Amino acid sequence: MRTSLALVSFFVVGISAVFAASTAPQTAPATRAPELTILGPNYPRAFFFRATEGQAANLATSYESWDADFSRLMGIIGKALDEEVLGREARNPEFFTRFKRAHPEQVVLLHFNGNARDPIYHTEKYFPGHWIHRQATMILADVPAQSGETTIKVRDASDFQVNTGRYKNANDDIALFGVTRDGHHDWNYCEQVQLVAVDRPAGTIRVRRGCYGTRPLAFKVGAARAAAHQAEGPWGRTNHLMWYYNFATHCPRDAEGKTAADRLADDLASWFGPGGKLAAFDGLEFDVMHHETRGDTDGDGEPDHGVIDAINRYGIGMIEFARQLRTRLGPARIIQGDGALGPGGRRSQRAFGILNGIESEGFPNLQDWAFDDWSGGLNRHAFWTANAHPPAFSYINHKWNQSVPGKPGEHQNPEVPFSRHRLSFAAAQFTDAAICYSFAPARDRAGQFGIWDELRGGTLQRPGWLGRPEGPALHVATTAPDLLAGTDWARRIGGPVTTRSTVAGVRIQPTDSTAARLGFTLRDLPTNGRDLVVQLTAQAETRAGYPREMARFLECELGGGVLNLIRGTPDQVGIGRRGKPETPLRPETGARLQPQPRTSIGGRTLPAYSIHPPYLDGKGYVFWTRDVDVPAAAELRFSIGMSDRAPGRSDGVWFKVLAAELTGGRVGPFTPLFERSTQAHAWMPCTVPLERFAGKRVRLKFVADCGPKDNATTDQGFWGDVKIVRAGLRDTDVTSPAHSMSWVNDRTFTSTFYFHDVRSPTVDLTFSLDGAESVTIAAVNGYARPDTMYRVFEHGLVLANPSRQSVTFDPATLTPGRQYQRLQGVPTQDPRTNNGEPVTGPITLGERDAVFLLRVK
Repeated sequence: MRTSLALVSFFVVGISAVFAASTAPQTAPATRAPELTILGPNYPRAFFFRATEGQAANLATSYESWDADFSRLMGIIGKALDEEVLGREARNPEFFTRFKRAHPEQVVLLHFNGNARDPIYHTEKYFPGHWIHRQATMILADVPAQSGETTIKVRDASDFQVNTGRYKNANDDIALFGVTRDGHHDWNYCEQVQLVAVDRPAGTIRVRRGCYGTRPLAFKVGAARAAAHQAEGPWGRTNHLMWYYNFATHCPRDAEGKTAADRLADDLASWFGPGGKLAAFDGLEFDVMHHETRGDTDGDGEPDHGVIDAINRYGIGMIEFARQLRTRLGPARIIQGDGALGPGGRRSQRAFGILNGIESEGFPNLQDWAFDDWSGGLNRHAFWTANAHPPAFSYINHKWNQSVPGKPGEHQNPEVPFSRHRLSFAAAQFTDAAICYSFAPARDRAGQFGIWDELRGGTLQRPGWLGRPEGPALHVATTAPDLLAGTDWARRIGGPVTTRSTVAGVRIQPTDSTAARLGFTLRDLPTNGRDLVVQLTAQAETRAGYPREMARFLECELGGGVLNLIRGTPDQVGIGRRGKPETPLRPETGARLQPQPRTSIGGRTLPAYSIHPPYLDGKGYVFWTRDVDVPAAAELRFSIGMSDRAPGRSDGVWFKVLAAELTGGRVGPFTPLFERSTQAHAWMPCTVPLERFAGKRVRLKFVADCGPKDNATTDQGFWGDVKIVRAGLRDTDVTSPAHSMSWVNDRTFTSTFYFHDVRSPTVDLTFSLDGAESVTIAAVNGYARPDTMYRVFEHGLVLANPSRQSVTFDPATLTPGRQYQRLQGVPTQDPRTNNGEPVTGPITLGERDAVFLLRVK
């Protein structure tokens, strides 16, 4: 039976071999990882999430009762500092430390915000340049050095926000700066203030003076400016907005020559060092640890989003911070980072080889209890396990949440069947990931915090009950005939690229060496039914100007009979304001264009771009473009629609489509193809013939204008399901676009992509990577089967079916000579599935389900 290279590559037999030699200095002694049960050979690897911190902080909870509750798995994670949530530092360091001393084999981890900090929490050694700010505006009248509240006249008050933040109950924190001769913020002449009110028509802000350890200063007209802090949260109604750390490599340095990254590393090294309050902890996980940011990082008053000279210096800075922290804390400390931020994890840190692994909030991600990105979740964890600092230690935080209507910032668990929980737990077993959970089952009969049956063997109550894995997880689809066997798949590669055969495979690079992305398509791949599994074995060059650790984000899109134009980031995104030339989109203008994969209007859900024309610094339009090769007999199909608040408030958005021919790298004049206005909260299907452009390369431009009255009120609109289709082809015969992701670097890795609901006899696979550097493909394989999986353990068997139809497994065929029974589960979970009965024949799993079986012979 053929096995998945993606999973074989990270299967580890025995923990004793995972440590690499290191000469890096170690600030603090740490438990050597092989002593931790959670890094041992037995599965499932499970521990308790942040319920630990809330109960520890509760003064009514004794240590003894808390310990009895949370010592029943393989460890704990939680907040023990007040950097994000107030009230965690009074007792939590003591409780967690006592727990570690009582249970040295269990892991104890700190949960720490990797993006921002409460400005009242130990920020004395940080200086103004260590924080990221938003767009600055000039101060237009002298400001006296006075306490209390002051009204300040500014050039543009549009960016300052009241009733903002997660709960819409916070006001901006603002920095007032002098201005240096070179036009930058004067970091040494700065006052922190809190916004009280804003009067945009009058161009004034009213602020509370001398906040966050600063004193009121005098500012002169024309030599001073104001900028709000880039902030997140607050994470709790009684907590504060949190200021973004400036991790960019060009972060301004303080009087001691230190950056924000240096100061944060100092803090953590002190807390984890000998005598520190966290000295007993095994390590930490950085929540919301970003690869990208928003705002002004170089202090010139203009948002650069951490990108200077087309290089993401913020992302590089995050890697360098992780490298510094690894040196300071030593090779044995566990350091993890958030790994599923943004679509598919695109926005997450990329400190491969430095961190031990990632947290995935939800599997495949926080809102995907439909498991649409099953493959992306598996690829993400598989790649990290293959590219982590040893020992590899990633985990799934089992949770999904949805917003509570009418309650800003509030979330609730969705109602899902037990089968979805089991499928998430199975994914952890397939990827060597640990699992903790925020989505908890009912409490035990004794009143203790509930534990999922699959994580401790039901009534066995034995963590690690599956024992050692006897091999990697297996994709059953790979036992089917390879749809591409005997074909020259390299001849199917198309797009603005060149190809060349090498010893390692087919090398692909863009024809334009300055392109921001490398994109290519494998055309007309054969199918045979509704399910398709594709495996891609590839490696890629490191991007010029970036460290080797920074892997490249790989997006895979499938479509059949259709060219999808709603995918990832458009080729161009910009705005046009009346009387001004077009410019790239700037969020501070109020303009917005965001991918929104699932946009529901009137019971119909479409992939969409959510848009809003500019309104804060002039009125006009927001646009996006795609460069396409138009096939013969094609037409453009799409839907337009407005938000639920638009009717009665908006006077409509004018949606327009224009086209320009591309010849020899030049863009011809744009020709209008379509224009229509709507204010209705309904999808409006539209079709535009493209016969005149058949066989030509064309730039399509999609414009959303606030209209001739320049009224942008509630102009929240959507471009939905934009695609090019063969004229006359029914939508029911089209394979709708579907997306998944993986990572690639300079080491060969096999990614697996599963697609369901394939409707066309052939499909196109489009791949996109950031950067223009080449990618080399060693193999492409395709299988017309659902991506059912299983993994064999010494004491059990885990089966999973992520497809939309029932699938039957035969344990006797998979593991000859062995016998199994179902877990005996607790009555408050799923006793129909976990009923303790022997397995006497094949097992049929329903759609999107999994089962954990106990070996009895």
